[in-house]
Formats: sequence, structure tokens, C-alpha cells
Amino acid sequence: MSDRFFPYAFPVKEISQTSRQTSRAHSLARIFGAALLIVFVCSTLWSASPQQNSTEVTPVVTKVEPPSWWVGLTQEVMVLLSGRDLEATHVACNLPSLRVSRTQATAGGNYLFIWLKIEEGTRSGTAVCRITAPKGTTSFELPLAARTPTQGKFQGLSQDDVIYLIMPDRFANGDPTNDEPAEARGSHDRSKPRAYHGGDLLGIKNNLPYLKDLGVTTLWLTPVVKNGAAQDYHGYGAVDLYAVDPHLGALKDYQELVAAAHKQGMKIFFDAVPNHVGPQHPWVANPPLPDWFHGTLKHHLESNAPLKEDFYGKSGRRTIANDPFELLVDPHAPASMKRNFTDGWFFGILPDMNTENPVVEQYLLQNSIWWVEVSGLDGYRLDTFPYVGRKFWADWHGGLHRIYPYLTTIGEVFHPDPAVTSFFAGGVRRYDGIDSRLSTLFDFPMFFALRDVLLGNAPVGRIADVLRQDSLYPHPEMLVPFFANHDVPRFASADGSSPAKLKLAFGLTLTLRGIPEIYYGDEIGMPGGGDPDNRRDFPGGWIGDSNDAFAQSRRTHEQQEIFSYVQALLRLRREHVALRGGQLWHLESDESSYVFARESEEERVIVAFNNSDKVRELHIPLNDTPAQGAASISLLFGEASADLAGNELRVSMPAQSLSIFALE
Repeated sequence: MSDRFFPYAFPVKEISQTSRQTSRAHSLARIFGAALLIVFVCSTLWSASPQQNSTEVTPVVTKVEPPSWWVGLTQEVMVLLSGRDLEATHVACNLPSLRVSRTQATAGGNYLFIWLKIEEGTRSGTAVCRITAPKGTTSFELPLAARTPTQGKFQGLSQDDVIYLIMPDRFANGDPTNDEPAEARGSHDRSKPRAYHGGDLLGIKNNLPYLKDLGVTTLWLTPVVKNGAAQDYHGYGAVDLYAVDPHLGALKDYQELVAAAHKQGMKIFFDAVPNHVGPQHPWVANPPLPDWFHGTLKHHLESNAPLKEDFYGKSGRRTIANDPFELLVDPHAPASMKRNFTDGWFFGILPDMNTENPVVEQYLLQNSIWWVEVSGLDGYRLDTFPYVGRKFWADWHGGLHRIYPYLTTIGEVFHPDPAVTSFFAGGVRRYDGIDSRLSTLFDFPMFFALRDVLLGNAPVGRIADVLRQDSLYPHPEMLVPFFANHDVPRFASADGSSPAKLKLAFGLTLTLRGIPEIYYGDEIGMPGGGDPDNRRDFPGGWIGDSNDAFAQSRRTHEQQEIFSYVQALLRLRREHVALRGGQLWHLESDESSYVFARESEEERVIVAFNNSDKVRELHIPLNDTPAQGAASISLLFGEASADLAGNELRVSMPAQSLSIFALE
């Protein structure tokens, strides 16, 4: 039995929701226990006397966040300085058009917040700001650059796109010299499934031709920011939100990857995690503000919900468990029932950012703006979306879209019910009066339906039932359907799977409405169980790999068969506008088959899916359907046969097949 695994979770046995999260937290505690102990000891020593062993008597700045900014981008920038004895009495900068509006020293002078007004007419250059404090003076620099041309950047998604999810550490090793950075000795070991394996940003850049040849258009990379622990190859344990993890390269490598992708006509999505940071982040020992986090290292809530399994009268357990977000969408649930979600430390381990604090909100918004501007990226995937307060999301999106109106954001809401997931979609105010302004969502309800139908032989009508509820979304055509990601066992290794079933998963995902997502390696049938086995190295990404799936001549027969199938579907999707953005219409749905039409102004196509292990013969009336009046039908893809008899479609579908027809 499998379970849903977050990128930073150990596998646990499927149990009740509350026990499941508790057990998972215990597993995570074994990973992070030593790190938290170190953090606690450091916190105790720091709070006792940060200067006892130092002969320094003057203020010191050790870190500037953001490390740079741009003129003409925002009217104000909040600078967070880390250091010592920064209890400023006066701050002044060398640029007359850069005005200090206010300052706030915190944590005994270990941090200093400075709000800088960037007045009109400010020119690019390096601002040097002098800090006067009781124990002396110091200064910091803030480079202010002119904005570069925006053409070809910040593009967002369209219905023409196909997303490809990559875990950079597991895709390809382009630069072996960064496998084990000086600050992370012992972190690299390909024989250990939870260690760093050496994949990096250059490896992705080097293999853009492979991705282009496959037919994907958009790359979603799991977080590239600097992480702390030797097991944080996944990227979700941040210790510096303004630095690229040295295992993956440097900021220049990320910028060059984005530029190279754009040159190939591809887009890049950044995985953002405003909900939490890693347990080894310096803030955990010494937060910039007392309420920087929800709670403290020693006293905090956990993210599991205080909800009994039968609270909403639901029964039964899923092969892949979901988060109980019903509470968050329930207008009758009091705040006490929801607080663990929005204020709890993820699994009791990952420090939860207090996004209700306006200073935290400004820091996180500026961080997101900085990454967009410094790289030219095209959108954000938003991790653990429901765990962050909705007002924060509304404000964050408002600030982001004022500068980048076309930037797309995709929220992760791990739940099978469209009535729950749709609540978090932007474009409409919910019972709380808030519009999250989120661009779109991953279609988790379709994910659960596809897995249940293809792997568990659930009625195929489950697919139509998910689509039936599209009216709950302001823009269902922008939803992101998928059948696999980095949090669940590989489809190819799941119980009930087969090469034929994997092909059907691709066939449905790439022909249903929405912008599909593919998990790296599924296009060659990569195997893998639960976390971390579902994150194996892509074959051929490392020197010496016996199997190089990046090259057609070195793929196995089985790998090439799946690759060719996916490639052909993606090519067909590019060639037929109806498959990308056409209106979807049900024609027939039952226990084992689903036939639907996609209609655009230019064309009409029909997709016929048979999940049965037997041939299916269907006679489908076309009166009062978009297929009515068609004069002929021709096969575009697959092995089914079909003909038109008056206003009736007669289709013969081979066992376990998906076929596509064009209507004339």
C-alpha cells in the first residue's frame, strides 16, 4: 500500500489521517533530529551572549537581503541586514534620490530592517548606506540596476503549453565539480537514495534539445534555493532564499538556463515555498522578529488537522492519501479547527512563516519579485498552497501581477474533490470575501480519477464526473491535469500498472482539457516506488551510465516505445488546435469507456478511450452534439476504427486503447 509523500517525507504505512501525519512526522524527526538539536544549542548560546567570545566592538553587517534591486521596479524596497550591534540611530545613503523612510533594529541588534524609498529619477549604480549605532559605524552596499528589456520574459502559460517536472539533482550532472561543495562535505553519494546525486542546472541546460525533441514547452524545477541538510536534495529545506544551492550551480547558471530555454521557445517555472523554510535556516535559532514564525522551535503547532475521520461522514481509505482541506473551505468551521493548517509547522518539523505579519509578507513578496527580475522566469509553482493564509496570497499576487501581469501561478492543493480544490482558485471571492488571485491549479481530482480508473479499475465514468464539476472553476481550461509527480510512486511501478496502462495515462492527460504536466522519466517508463525511490536518476545523465535515455540510439526498446508514443501525442497536440484549446464535450461514458469531442473554431476531433481488456463496439447518437452533421471521419492516432451512419457514430475500440479521429 502506498501513500502520498511530500518531497521531504519518509514513507509511512497508510493509516488514519491524524495518525498518518503523526507517524510521518516521527519519521521526519529522525532525519532532522540532530539538526534541530544543533539549532537549539546554537539558539541557547546566541541568546546567552552573542559577543562573549568576540573582541569586536563595532557594528558588523554579514548579510544583505535582497542582495540587489532595480530602479523603476518598485517605489520602495525593504532591506533586511543580518549582523551584530545593528541598533541604528541613523542611516543615510550616498544617492540623494534614495531616502531612508524608517528603520527597525531587532533581536538585540542582530538584524536591522531599513525601508528605502526609491524616488523618481534614481539612476543605476551601487548605493552605499552608512549606519550609525551606539557602538560605532558600519555600512552596506545595495547595487541598483537598470531593468533589462522584458521581451520574451515573464511569459506565463497558455493552452499551447505542456509542463515537464524536473528534480534538478536527479536529472543530469553537467558539472561534476559542484557535486560536493566545500560547505557540504559528505553530502554527495549516488548509492544513497536520500543523498545528493550530482544533477545540476547545467545538466538541464545541456539536455534542452532532448526536451525540445520530446515536445514539452515548459520546465518546472523543484526548488533551486540553497538548502541545509545532506538529505535536502529535493530543495524544500531552504536556508537562504536568495541563493542557488551550490550543489546545483550558481545564480549565473540559473540565469543562463532560463535564457537558453527562452531561446529554444521554452519556459521556466520556479518552485516557491512561502509556507515554510528548512529547520537549519539561521532564522530558526534567532528570528528577525519575535513573530517571524508561527510559534518557536520549542513551542509550535503541528500541521495535522484536529479532525476525526468521520467528521464529514466519509469512509474508506485511498491508496494515495490526501490532505483534509475540507476544514479550510467549510464556512461553518471555527478558526480553532483551521489553525493547525495555517499556523502549524509542517509535520511538526518545518518552521511555518507568519505570513500575517506585514514585514514577513513584504520580505516574501520582494523575494519573489527578485527571482523573477534577476532571471526572467515565466511563472511560479506554489507549494503547500492551502497552508498559507488566503489574505497573504491575495496581497502577494496583487504585488506580483502589478509588475508582471502575464506571470502564471499554479497552486498545489492535494485533494480529490473539485468542490475543495476549486475553492482555492483565483478569479472569484469565496465566503471569506477573499480572492486568492491564483492563476490556476494542478488538477488533483483528475489525478486521483486517472489513477483509480487505470490502476484500480474504477468506473471510467469517474473521469466524466470530475469534468462535470468544471463549472466550479473560473477557468477550467487552464487547469493542469497530470498522473504523476515527485510526491507519489511512479506510475510504471504502481500496482495494476503495465506499459499499456502507462500509454493510456499519457493519452488521456494529453487530450483532456487543460495544460498537461509530465513527470521527468515517465516518458521512458522509469520505475520507482514511494519516496525516495520515485526520484531515481535519469539514465544517461551521468558519465558512465550504461543506459543513456537522452539518446535514441541508446534507449532500450521498451524506453523507445513509450517515448515514441508520448512524442507522437505531443506532436499531434501541436498540430491540432482543438486538442490544445477546444471545448470538451461528452459523447459517451460508462464503466469501461469514455468518448469525447474537442471542438474549436477550426476543427473537431473525437477521442475514444477503452479501459476494458476486451474490444468495445459503441453506437453513439450525434444529434444535438457538436459532432452532428459531420460528413466523414478519419483516424489520426491509435488503432480504433470508426464510421458515420447518418447521425450516428459507430466506433470499434481495441482493448486498453486510446484513439483520436478528425471529423470533417
